[in-house]
Amino acid sequence: MEEIKKVALVAGNGVMPLEIIKSCRAKGVEVFAVGLIPFAREEDYADVPHIMAKMGEVGKVLKFFNENDAHDIVMSGGIKRPSFKELIPDWEGAKILAKMAMRHLGDDRLFRAVIAELESRGFRVRGIEDVVPEMMFYEGIYGRVKPSKEDMDDIRRGIEVAKALGAVDVGQAVVVQEGMVLAVEAAEGTDMMLERAAVVHKEGKAPVMVKIKKPGQDTRTDMPAIGVRTIEKLKAYGIGGIAVESGGILVIERQGTIDRANELGIFIIGLKVD
Repeated sequence: MEEIKKVALVAGNGVMPLEIIKSCRAKGVEVFAVGLIPFAREEDYADVPHIMAKMGEVGKVLKFFNENDAHDIVMSGGIKRPSFKELIPDWEGAKILAKMAMRHLGDDRLFRAVIAELESRGFRVRGIEDVVPEMMFYEGIYGRVKPSKEDMDDIRRGIEVAKALGAVDVGQAVVVQEGMVLAVEAAEGTDMMLERAAVVHKEGKAPVMVKIKKPGQDTRTDMPAIGVRTIEKLKAYGIGGIAVESGGILVIERQGTIDRANELGIFIIGLKVD
């Protein structure tokens, strides 16, 4: 793969975009960031070349990247898909939306349409793993806490269910306790899934969470991730550990996440998912 010297970062909320900037700097890769309003905080990008833009301001974003000769685009951080009422596009954005029939596209197909449009304009949309491969999960146990045989049984059940969810573009995570599915992830996100699981779980063995990528998912726009906050949430909601797909999930602040899992008695395991 051609060496990437400049990254055009499209940033939503959370710490993932900041971790990408940190890793790129360590390798001498320049970053030009666009913080998406209202998701990104401008103060987080004060020390890198950046602009702030709304999701519909496509012309403004592409002009900034072109002016800085940054054509390798990486999308990172959380966003909420806007309604047509909330989306006020500029001229370039309006032209792209006219092509997409946005209200009829699921998230995956919408992202693929966005990528195709960007690449038709001379940009290359990269996966996070292309820029910072060291953030990917690999196979094995992370930290001192190991899953039990019963945990592994629940993990296998969770993978089965999560694959079915992902195949219909619903979610990427599930919580299982002793073979029973307590909660699945949908549009409301992981935190609310964990809240539901905490309400219905029974006494006995702690539930486990499984998180995988969707079958056929284009990870250039939607790479799932876990980090320190994830581990703390698991502890708060009585979840005993998490299994993630190796090569399909990112870990934010790897050592800090492992250390926190050790402190809280939470297991983390990376598994290959066929």
